Amino acid sequence: MFGFLFIYWIWKAFSNLAITYKKNKWKYFFFGIGSYLFVLFFSAIIFVFIMGILNGFDALESNDYEGREYDLLFTVFAVLGCYGTYKFLEHKGQKEKELEEKDEIENIGLMEEN
Repeated sequence: MFGFLFIYWIWKAFSNLAITYKKNKWKYFFFGIGSYLFVLFFSAIIFVFIMGILNGFDALESNDYEGREYDLLFTVFAVLGCYGTYKFLEHKGQKEKELEEKDEIENIGLMEEN
């Protein structure tokens, strides 16, 4: 259930960001979902690798590492990764907007010759 809420929040945030900076909202949405899922998967892989090194890979076969607390931990990492992606795209959009405004100001009074 929370997965659907996360998808909605990601869609809403990234779509609004795309609209603000006049970008394709579907590309931003899929970039946001991709970053969320990538960090979720990558954090789980890193966790399994670390636990395998610390406790031995044979210990991973037990059910000691299955539980909601691990799911919550991976979800928190995924949300933080998605937020970082959002802030990166926001910063990139602001820089592009500043460059666009700077170009417009420098071109005031210049006429194009045909």
